[in-house]
Amino acid sequence: MISRSVIEEIKSLFIKKDYELALKVAKEKTQIEQRPAGLSNLLGLCKILKLNKDENDILSSMLDFEDAYLKEKNTIHGLDSLCNMISISTTYINSIKKLSEKIFIAEQYFTEALKNFNDNEKLLINGVELYKYFVDVPKIKEILEKLIHINPKNTSVIARYAFVNNYTSHWKQENFFNHSKKYENYFFTNKVKPISEIEFKKNDKIRIGLVSRDFSKYHSVTFFVKKLLKYLDKNKFETYVFSFSDQVDESSKEIKDSSEKWFNFNKLSNQEVIEKIQKERIEVLIDIGGLTSSKRIEIFKSRVSPVQVSWLAYCNTIGFKNIDYLIADNNLIKSEENHYSEKIIKLKDIWNAHSGFDFKRDFSETPAKKNNYITYGSFNNFLKISDETVYVWSEILKKSQNSKLILKSSNNSFPKRIIDIFKKNGVLNSIEFYNRVDYPSLNEHLNLYRKIDIALDTFPFNGVTTSFEALWCGIPVLTMLGYNFNSRCGSSILKNANLDQLISKNPEDYIVKALELSNNIDKLSILRRDIFDRILNTPLFDTKKFASNFGSSLLEIYKR
Repeated sequence: MISRSVIEEIKSLFIKKDYELALKVAKEKTQIEQRPAGLSNLLGLCKILKLNKDENDILSSMLDFEDAYLKEKNTIHGLDSLCNMISISTTYINSIKKLSEKIFIAEQYFTEALKNFNDNEKLLINGVELYKYFVDVPKIKEILEKLIHINPKNTSVIARYAFVNNYTSHWKQENFFNHSKKYENYFFTNKVKPISEIEFKKNDKIRIGLVSRDFSKYHSVTFFVKKLLKYLDKNKFETYVFSFSDQVDESSKEIKDSSEKWFNFNKLSNQEVIEKIQKERIEVLIDIGGLTSSKRIEIFKSRVSPVQVSWLAYCNTIGFKNIDYLIADNNLIKSEENHYSEKIIKLKDIWNAHSGFDFKRDFSETPAKKNNYITYGSFNNFLKISDETVYVWSEILKKSQNSKLILKSSNNSFPKRIIDIFKKNGVLNSIEFYNRVDYPSLNEHLNLYRKIDIALDTFPFNGVTTSFEALWCGIPVLTMLGYNFNSRCGSSILKNANLDQLISKNPEDYIVKALELSNNIDKLSILRRDIFDRILNTPLFDTKKFASNFGSSLLEIYKR
């Protein structure tokens, strides 16, 4: 037995944050099999919290958490350990492949633990992260609905529930609108200085503030922002960037250099952020995050600036009365406009433009000419691959002789739901799965497009960045026209590329168009060359023209 004094000594060291010494004492004075669950859990936390942890420490912590759970699986101690096990596995799975085995075990334990802790918020919240890894949208929805029932005022859960429904066809725009209005008042409203008391700078330039956590290397947001700030008329606008990321790299530096001022607010509270934004006398404040950053979006719950705008990262309504406008274009929002709480600003041409890449563009012939079979591909987040999408893709594969489908996600996930449906439809052997671990660099990622003849868009949640990437490489993208902003992104991109023939009206049309392309390799090859030669001259990559359109719209709404 381990003496009480030893346990208290280790606890004391943990409280003092002397994690290394706590682990040393445990190694010298205790044996693993004798450790109570609480101590095993504590030692696992020491390994995670110490400054110089490595891969072995993380893997070892998982053993500690598992040991603690198995010793007291029916107690709170055991539950806490399981939650730690799930949290660590989902946090580090992208960088440590060896965690794959443990995350499957964690899922088994989670299912087991639900029998005793079915209404435990901590367990359920960790379950959301767990099934995000397994790309199980129905399961995520089920857990989030349970969480809302338990605590209907948890705004993080409310936001995630709205966001996850973008991945399904069950919610129409009216559902998003009603959900946002129902729960709007649960989001915290910070204290602000009344706009009438702010002395705005009296000159001809409008102060624009951009708020995001995603100004970092290779994040899709940077490819749409950096050239916008570079080309926005400096005689009319001063741009201020408010970042919630500590990461500094060449992308964030480029954004920083193109702005009047750059602020890192990651360690500040929302109240502190609001005070600093108002101190800079920002006249148009633009959110680039939406419900993907539920706590930071609460900044926009208050009237921080005279004009507050949502753009780019969240292509749906947020529901706050103090977010005045949502930036879209003429292709994205139609008759359902009254189901957005924001006024819709429809930009000329497209709602965003991509900065392109620094890599040399080399034309690659359609692979089918050499392979004698069609290779389809989708590099969208696996969560966007709905059950309906899998069914349609399965039909395409069954009707395209010897065809293949390459799927690549931006994270290290295991799409069990998707695999099961492909298997049920008899086409699993035609699928190749990749993730960020397999192709970690941007150059490797872009080169993978060379293996694809036709890129297949997801629905109802369309790809955006991936469609820009594919077209930049000269790859035709097939999409399906949907019923709201998220589900019309693909059609807007293709319309602005003069590729209307690649927009399908429904699943049946999607299948027909895919087969028409695959059955005429020569025609497909001509299309590929056409896209490659002219795509950079379309609104998709004309960042100067986009900056002009964007600026004109901001001037218009500011003067209203």
